[in-house]
Amino acid sequence: MSGGEFHGRPALSADGCFAGWLCGGSEAPRLVLYDVAARRELGRSHVGAARCRAFTWTHLPGVGLAEADADGAEDWSHFLVRVESGEWRPLGDGSLRRTRVVGLSERRPDEVVVSADGAEPGHRDYLHISLRTGETTPALRDSAHAAVYFDRELQPRLTESVLADGTRELRHVPAAGDPAGALFLRIPHEEALTARVLRFGDDPDRLYMVLPDGPGGVRLAELDCRPGEPAGTPRTLHRVEGGDYADVLFATDTGAPDLVHTERARTSCVPLDERWTAPVARLREELATELTVLERRGPLWLVAMHRPDRDAHYALHDVARGETWPLSRARPEQEPLPVECRPVRVPLRGGGHAVTYVTRRTEERRDGTPGPAVLLVHGGPWRRSGWRYAERRAAVAALGYTVIEPNFRGSTGFGAGWINAADRQWGAAMQDDLEDTLDWAVAEGLAAPDRIALMGGSYGGYAVLQMAATTARPLRCVVATSPLTDLVRFVEEPPAFWRSAAPMLRRRIGDPAVPEQRAALTAASPVNRADGVRCPVLLVHGANDSRVPAEMASRMFMALARADRDACLALFPDEGHEVVTTGNRAALDRLIAEHLDRWLAPATCTVPGTPVESTTLKVFDSPRAARRKAAEALNSGAEHGNSPDRQ
Repeated sequence: MSGGEFHGRPALSADGCFAGWLCGGSEAPRLVLYDVAARRELGRSHVGAARCRAFTWTHLPGVGLAEADADGAEDWSHFLVRVESGEWRPLGDGSLRRTRVVGLSERRPDEVVVSADGAEPGHRDYLHISLRTGETTPALRDSAHAAVYFDRELQPRLTESVLADGTRELRHVPAAGDPAGALFLRIPHEEALTARVLRFGDDPDRLYMVLPDGPGGVRLAELDCRPGEPAGTPRTLHRVEGGDYADVLFATDTGAPDLVHTERARTSCVPLDERWTAPVARLREELATELTVLERRGPLWLVAMHRPDRDAHYALHDVARGETWPLSRARPEQEPLPVECRPVRVPLRGGGHAVTYVTRRTEERRDGTPGPAVLLVHGGPWRRSGWRYAERRAAVAALGYTVIEPNFRGSTGFGAGWINAADRQWGAAMQDDLEDTLDWAVAEGLAAPDRIALMGGSYGGYAVLQMAATTARPLRCVVATSPLTDLVRFVEEPPAFWRSAAPMLRRRIGDPAVPEQRAALTAASPVNRADGVRCPVLLVHGANDSRVPAEMASRMFMALARADRDACLALFPDEGHEVVTTGNRAALDRLIAEHLDRWLAPATCTVPGTPVESTTLKVFDSPRAARRKAAEALNSGAEHGNSPDRQ
């Protein structure tokens, strides 16, 4: 699965002279510098931050910004990188906590706007920081808003709050004597997870947004945003039915949108300006796959090529010369995996369908015989699965399992109606969609009904545990990473950085302050349903998780142990919501592969047996799991893939 050298997403310097990206793996992480004119790598320098996750360029020549998360707790910090000298230093005075970059602009190349934790929990400071001197100037202090939007001059223009009913309210930044600020736009709860602010135009009185377009579509819109005035009627620039925008690019000469990437079952690059119609068509033919334009600097385009069988490849394209050349690969040592990914529309009870991805080995089951399958449930739940490469899905499929990945109700990217269909349906209709997907897979001969495993992370971890506790179908095993297991606690005690969105959580998931809803949340929490689990469970969590506390997994483990269920708890003391360090990722990959191989079926490909070095992984077994492992050690000939005694 993971392993070897990994290269992050490249970024182009403002003048288009250089590209830069992070690389890591078995060696110490490095920052790669690439000379665009010479078309060659210039060198690799040290990375001056622990667990550095991203690098981008500012608009000041030779100066970049790096983002790091030292312990996985999402206590983000940023570093100013002077590429020529190799100097790394904390952004600002070093005292800022949980920083995020809010704004960079070619109009103010010497500055960056960041947000950081304010004096009160959940509040944010918005700060201008000089890239030359490090001097910090407040823009807004101790803001309780969910977000603040800045224009191209890096001036705060709009604030966002979430009202008690889940409505998002955008107001103009208050003028003197106006503590609240004049209303600009209200986005009702039903549209709140679809609508989003993109950016201000070169004309500071124009704002670009994505807005819902009926229950199943979205539109790209331009709005007037004059100080103190309401939004008025949006002007539609483009529409997508049955999908959403994966990205919107803006012209450097007009500041208006001129290229979009739409995503339905697959992504598509769509020029809005006829100047780009021929270059996009030429690139699509030359690259033999759909392209994603990441950045543009003058005539230079940075493009990515995505496929489901391998991680991203990156290239540079000179529009003026019509020349394209390779830049980097996310995994230089990776050969394409022998897997194929097919999008399908799965019919659901009561009408409707779920866009679902079926991934399997290319030579698998050509005789039509159903084999072992894994239902993979994405997190969020307000996000989506896509066609492009996903490491866990591809790796599990490469082992010989059919991976079935539905975009159940609540998934974003398919219109506001599909999102809203999940409101207060955790443990209910959202679970029905998963059951219907498995019924379809069995009927289509994609899954043997008695050889099914469940896997998911975060919300997906919740969903697979709840399914294991409530389903009537036989299951071989479950893998739940960073699982949310107690809905009442999650809604009552959200992370500090989500508190401004607490009204949305109560509206979407349920309100524990209402007795009937509290009872429903309690019943829909897997930690209270351990007795219903009838298959082995692998729980995985990072101790520093700031989104879903690791206690969620440990309490689930104890509940399963008390119910005498076969359960293993894998803890990473130095990881957070995601496992990111190289040694720990390799250990997790092996742990999951062995769990599937033990319970679901022997893998088509051999699970590597070499011990993993440099991992902090700690594994705990329930009494039942410990008894089973002791019995297996004495009887190595036990039948593979079956529990030693019924749970």
